[in-house]
Amino acid sequence: MMDAKAGSVMGMHADRRCDSAIHLLSQNVLSKERVQTVILDMWESYHKAVRPLFPSASIVIDKYHVVQKVTQALDLDQARKEFSPLKKARYLLLKGCEKLRKDQRLRLDDILEEYSVLSIAYYLKELFRDFYRTDGYNEAKERLEEWIQLAKQSPFASFQEAANTLEKWKEPILSYFCAHIPMPESRGRITRSKTSNAGHMAIEI
Repeated sequence: MMDAKAGSVMGMHADRRCDSAIHLLSQNVLSKERVQTVILDMWESYHKAVRPLFPSASIVIDKYHVVQKVTQALDLDQARKEFSPLKKARYLLLKGCEKLRKDQRLRLDDILEEYSVLSIAYYLKELFRDFYRTDGYNEAKERLEEWIQLAKQSPFASFQEAANTLEKWKEPILSYFCAHIPMPESRGRITRSKTSNAGHMAIEI
């Protein structure tokens, strides 16, 4: 846990247990009523620790871990593992399509054309990346629910599992679109909210 303004460490702990998180927060966040937003990953113990300490705060699942969950579904997917020639294509499959060079894009197109089953998994990964480009809560909710249904209906256990996870955490994932603060780039950082009330704080754990 860090104070982003001062650049100093406010506290840290070696494990991720609920009681450890409660102790860390209780010792280092002195003005709990000022905390408007708490940014977390999908670790259940952190949520159990945060809810009683900051009952009025908005809980937001950080973008990095949500996207990571979906990307891992493609990286771990059995469809990719079954095709040994594709081991060297991992970079092409996981990289955002807009970041590929022309020759890489052509190579990827050839792979997806040859392995049509894999193209479904790749499409799900790319479709989810559009989710965070959405403007507004309502459109984001619609896109997320659509993606969850598509992933559940896919033939891939890894995407079905990712869909169930995102469905479980749907509301705090969507809270990203209501939080009027910049999402911190590093883990465990405390940042001040850019709202009209400069005293409000956002905590990332």
